[in-house]
Amino acid sequence: MPIMENTREQSLQPEHLAALDFFGDFNDAELKELIPYLELCRYHPDEGVIFGEDLRRKGIQIIVAGEVDVVKRVGEEEGIVLATLQRGDIIGEASMFDDSPHTATVETSQEALTISIPRDTYYVLVEEKPHLAVKIANQAASVLSVRLHQSNETVYMYAMWSRSLSQNIPESFWHWQDMQSRESLTTHDLDTPPEEDQ
Repeated sequence: MPIMENTREQSLQPEHLAALDFFGDFNDAELKELIPYLELCRYHPDEGVIFGEDLRRKGIQIIVAGEVDVVKRVGEEEGIVLATLQRGDIIGEASMFDDSPHTATVETSQEALTISIPRDTYYVLVEEKPHLAVKIANQAASVLSVRLHQSNETVYMYAMWSRSLSQNIPESFWHWQDMQSRESLTTHDLDTPPEEDQ
């Protein structure tokens, strides 16, 4: 039973959590225990950034409605959209393990609703309900593992693409590049006065 976007004041219920894969290992009693430690967050498109690149991690969020974009800044340019995340996807999962800065920005492209577990609240959970905290950490680690695997696959594909590209460049290009380098060195030699004998 998904949380509807038009129910702003609706409180979380175990069935809402059970419908999300992240909470798949929790039984009904555990979900009821967990609910007081969760926050329901609604973001509007005009709010823009959920969290920014280079800002300290403050918690994990599970998307329950809407979409968000993961954006990587490139200098002063607008940035590249790395992924668009939807219901059931996780953001900020590494915050369960450290508070180092985010490596990308997450922005709202439309109204979005998330369930948040702030870092400070998670530490309270560790003290008060360690059995729940362990399950949260395990789920976050699982998400990290999947994303690391995906990153490795992406790096491999780009490496293979780069190798294929270099192998298919005509020999004439490499000859031209070599001639350009030789010409540059010759010009440099002509412009540089000879060293005086000591």
